[in-house]
Amino acid sequence: MAHDRRGTQDRQGTQDLRGARDRRGTGARRTGAMTRASVRRGSAPRPSRSEEEEGTEGGGRLRFVKSPTTWLLGILLAVVTVTFQDVLTASVKAVLPLDRVPDRLSPQGAIDVVEVRDVKDIGYYVVRDGEGADDGRLREQIASGQPWREGRDVVDAGDADWMITVQGRASQQVRITDIVPVLEGGACEKPLGGSLAHFPSQGVSDVIPLELVVDAPRPRLETYGKDGKDGKDAKPFFTGPEAKHITLNQNETEAFVVHATAETGYCRWRYRVHYEIGGTTAEMTISGPGGRPFELTARLADPSGYRKVYFPALDCVHPGAWSPGDWYEQTGPEYARARSDGKVPPCPKA
Repeated sequence: MAHDRRGTQDRQGTQDLRGARDRRGTGARRTGAMTRASVRRGSAPRPSRSEEEEGTEGGGRLRFVKSPTTWLLGILLAVVTVTFQDVLTASVKAVLPLDRVPDRLSPQGAIDVVEVRDVKDIGYYVVRDGEGADDGRLREQIASGQPWREGRDVVDAGDADWMITVQGRASQQVRITDIVPVLEGGACEKPLGGSLAHFPSQGVSDVIPLELVVDAPRPRLETYGKDGKDGKDAKPFFTGPEAKHITLNQNETEAFVVHATAETGYCRWRYRVHYEIGGTTAEMTISGPGGRPFELTARLADPSGYRKVYFPALDCVHPGAWSPGDWYEQTGPEYARARSDGKVPPCPKA
């Protein structure tokens, strides 16, 4: 019987071994262990992060951004940066001359022309022939102080005064080194005819006076010396051994009056301004009112060439009491005959 039990056990073991081999052949694994293949495919389940852990990490970053300390550090950093820039700029300006520091504004825009205004005092004007030149109301408007130039083509005659006001726009100092008149067409023309008017106008402020003989062979701006307004004492303003210049700081304005004269022709021109800023040179153009060229005509050598002449009582001898508002009108030939002997004639009958 012992022999039979051993035989039975041997058969049972053989059957169990075969079943195990059959199960390995099918590849079916019942265990939860990961194989190398499953690791490579990533098929194995991964442990998920808990919502508490994610919330803790995200909340930490958010708390850092919202932290008062972070905001204070950011503000402090901005203040330090701005202060450093200001200190650096001040140091550069202290070491370099003011006109050698580069400017953020383009050199072409460093000067702004604030105003160009005709401020002629007492003098002559020519009213060109055309609209409004002979409407019969000119003497009445002049005598009453009305705006007689409106609607008429009027040109300064003999001399003219223009006040030019400029302003510095750059953060660095601008130095005007020269102002040169540039004639339209390169030369003056013959004097204008029309009607001549002689009367006082508005005064001139206390500004830099400059002189210009616009129909000279080489016109340039000049200034008078200490001896007063004597043409022989006029000297170049921007050139020569006593050369001067005009400086403009930021937002600083400077006004100067150019007193121009013409003796032989009718001239139209603009001014070319040369200046320095930040170690560089630049140019700009100054035109007359309305962007038009400045213009000035010489008076005719023979006043009979004028259509009419208008003048106040100061230009003639009045037989009795007179008023500053008294004005007279004559034709050009009449005016010329009355003054042919070089004396002041009697006032014509009204």
